[in-house]
Amino acid sequence: MALIGSWARGNPHRGSDVDLLLLTDRAADYRRRRNWLTEIDFAGAGYRVVSSKTARYGAAWSRHVTLAPSAEVELTFAERSWARTDPVDPGTRGIVKDAFRTIVDKDRLLAALIDAMMSG
Repeated sequence: MALIGSWARGNPHRGSDVDLLLLTDRAADYRRRRNWLTEIDFAGAGYRVVSSKTARYGAAWSRHVTLAPSAEVELTFAERSWARTDPVDPGTRGIVKDAFRTIVDKDRLLAALIDAMMSG
């Protein structure tokens, strides 16, 4: 999992959403199944889901979640192959170069991606 966008870049504004990238072998399953969103404890953090919508971005797709009080979260799902290093996809390269902070990387896929970009 990685934080991307303005929060990762360090320049969020009042209306900035939190953008999370999640790599999984089950990205398509999450897209088909809708109930996983109810499993996230937004209420425990003081929020409730107002609405959500799906968007497609090449090899990735996102669930844009609007919360109350005023907050937005974008959960972007991609297959683990999104982080492949030989070669690094131009879209992947753009996201990582723009704003990218690794949060969890148990298989070191993201570390390998960053290393490949730094060396090449």
